[in-house]
Amino acid sequence: MGRALRILLGLVLLVYVAPVYFQVPLRVSVGSLLLMLGLTGVYSLIHIIVSRRIVAFGPCFGAVVANGLLVALYVASGSGLPILGHGKGQLAAVTFFGASLVVAGVRAVPGCEVMAIPSIFFGKNTELACLIFSPLDRLECKLRSKRDAYATRSQNR
Repeated sequence: MGRALRILLGLVLLVYVAPVYFQVPLRVSVGSLLLMLGLTGVYSLIHIIVSRRIVAFGPCFGAVVANGLLVALYVASGSGLPILGHGKGQLAAVTFFGASLVVAGVRAVPGCEVMAIPSIFFGKNTELACLIFSPLDRLECKLRSKRDAYATRSQNR
């Protein structure tokens, strides 16, 4: 269920934001795509830091930091800053989040969605919790383990 919700929400965000790329000036679209490339780099750096335990992040604190970066980019985009302003940051943040949700859902990766794209590059999932979907993932895992235990007991009889 969490997997389907990730894909559905990601696709809704991407469909919502796709027409904007054709309505804004080309420099805003290109700037937004470059910011998404930068976000991939920053999240890859966070992935390395968390994976190698360079800095001891708890899974929840790490998720707040990872998602807080997107929120900060979105908020800073409302300013007139040359790199982030004029909607570039907002467009990049929403597009990156939508794409990350779809990638996380397709790969069935539990945890922090914004780390799904760097996880492809490194071939290893990050151990950060998701602020929205982790409770659903835990419930799904618990229900799956109960169902598997019941099926095993039924086969042994």
